[in-house]
Amino acid sequence: MCGLVAIARTYANAPVPSGAISRMREAIAHRGPDDRGEWFGDGIQLGHQRLSIVDVERPPQPWLRGSLSLVFNGEIYNYKTLKKELESVGEIFSTDCDTEVLAALFSRYGNKAFSMIDGMFSCIIYDDSNGNIVAARDRFGIKPLYIADDENGFRLFSSELAGIKAFSSRRWEHSNTGIEQFLTLGYLVEPETGYKGIRQLLPGTVETYRVGCSSVDTDTFWSINEAMQPGKEISVDDGQELLRSAVLRQSVADVPLGSFLSGGLDSGVITSILSESREGNVDAFSAGFNEAGFDEIPVARLAAQNMGIRHHERYFDHTLLERTRDMVDIYGGAFADNASIPTFEVSKLASKHVKVLLSGDGADELFFGYRNHRALFMESAIKSAMPSWFRTNVLRWVAEYYPNSPSMPRFLRAKSTLRALSMGLAEGYCSAMSVTSRDVLNKIYHKDFVSSLQGYTTEKRFAEIASLAENRDPMKVMQYLDFKTYLPGSVLTKVDRATMRAGVEARVPFLDNALSQAVLSQPSHLNLGFGQHKTQLRQWSSPWLPASSRARVKKSFTSPLDSWFRALQYPRFCRIIMSDSLIDSNIFDVDSLQRLMDEHYRGEANHGTTLWSIAVLSRALT
Repeated sequence: MCGLVAIARTYANAPVPSGAISRMREAIAHRGPDDRGEWFGDGIQLGHQRLSIVDVERPPQPWLRGSLSLVFNGEIYNYKTLKKELESVGEIFSTDCDTEVLAALFSRYGNKAFSMIDGMFSCIIYDDSNGNIVAARDRFGIKPLYIADDENGFRLFSSELAGIKAFSSRRWEHSNTGIEQFLTLGYLVEPETGYKGIRQLLPGTVETYRVGCSSVDTDTFWSINEAMQPGKEISVDDGQELLRSAVLRQSVADVPLGSFLSGGLDSGVITSILSESREGNVDAFSAGFNEAGFDEIPVARLAAQNMGIRHHERYFDHTLLERTRDMVDIYGGAFADNASIPTFEVSKLASKHVKVLLSGDGADELFFGYRNHRALFMESAIKSAMPSWFRTNVLRWVAEYYPNSPSMPRFLRAKSTLRALSMGLAEGYCSAMSVTSRDVLNKIYHKDFVSSLQGYTTEKRFAEIASLAENRDPMKVMQYLDFKTYLPGSVLTKVDRATMRAGVEARVPFLDNALSQAVLSQPSHLNLGFGQHKTQLRQWSSPWLPASSRARVKKSFTSPLDSWFRALQYPRFCRIIMSDSLIDSNIFDVDSLQRLMDEHYRGEANHGTTLWSIAVLSRALT
């Protein structure tokens, strides 16, 4: 696990600023504190920071092989198999590391090499023989890769936004569409980064450039549409072997290894398989909150005791609200997953014991594990029994005027349900995944900001993405959206930046090639239906988890923002959310935003996730 940066000339004679590659590399040094390296070519420069996990004594990157120079971030889990295959056709290796295997693989197969890799990665490869530069990113976007075209004739690459920003003193302008996405979702839908001129390379994509040229050739080496083509139903025995093999493949390391543990199904089965393979010699790490209903540490503690492994805990309280600066520093801009700082702090705790952590991320997207999946399934079933004109006209009108108050009896709080039933699939999915509703945003946005968007909304972006899904089963379209939006934009972003800032590597066995490919090809009804969800994973987990753990309903890892904000003294509450930069930005109608804040503080409505997003944005704008 590492961090990479690169500078490539796009104009014929543009001189690279002195020290630029070093500044960029140093800005992401936390991603690889064990070693560093730089390489200078004609019109291209590469930089690298290394976190040593496998073959820890190998030379630092950039890696040179023949006419190739490359920097690589990530892990290739099948590199030993690939190495044997390459040796059988005459390739010779001097190390036992995946970076050298990648160089040899690309030298022989070109862009086809990336489809042969089982792992998480981003890389930049320069071929001096033809002047080509290749950038690639793994199929799910586990590892990031930011790309920017500088106004002075350079294409910049970095594992984090901080590396791009360190190239020069340029102040990158915020993207209004990015701000709209962020305030709706709390994260950004790739390739959006929140800054004009900076984008993320999309997962499963290869781009090819030439030194001194601004053109780009784009190729896709993996497609989720192809992965979702119907396959055979996975038996319980086969599913258990897929699970076990995925964990074992991702447990290879020459340094201590542990796991995140919430006490739920996903992290529980990963940790149990890991413990079984290491005879209990495992460290597990958990986070909890000092508020009833949000604390899962007792469940995680019991799970660890049953497995006979070492367990480490960290509790959090409302003082996390003071750490918006840390959020912006770690994520390079606006990012509002309220479990981000706990994940970072638990990763720091873990760094005292291990260098690699296994995570249960990806399971909910594969096996339909989110509460929103169940809600959208029910809504889809109801919608199918209604004429479309009734949904889009009558129900939308009723939802518009139905009262909305948390003081109403629960059985009368139907506004959100009525609105959801009136929406199309993509709009309904976006609404379900949002941290702030469209109604609330419409109330607090400044008219000038709305005008600047020129009709753009995040819901429309989701509809564009959903239209590309080839499997039109509504639940498979929802899964397609998960893998295109929430998984790379929020889940994987949170874990990558938090763990790498703490100097540890996170791995995601559920996104193993074989396991994910097999499950994505399954019809949705095998895991989601009336009264059931995550059905296959619950069945497959039986050798490793007791029935009580397998039957447990998922509880999201989230903090009690609503009550935390109300626990603050009112002046501090206002200062955390508001700033001069926020007020001057004309994103919000300040009076409307103040009314929203007061409404929350008085307990008349719950806007905790909205206020947290605004507080983070307020800091990002300064």
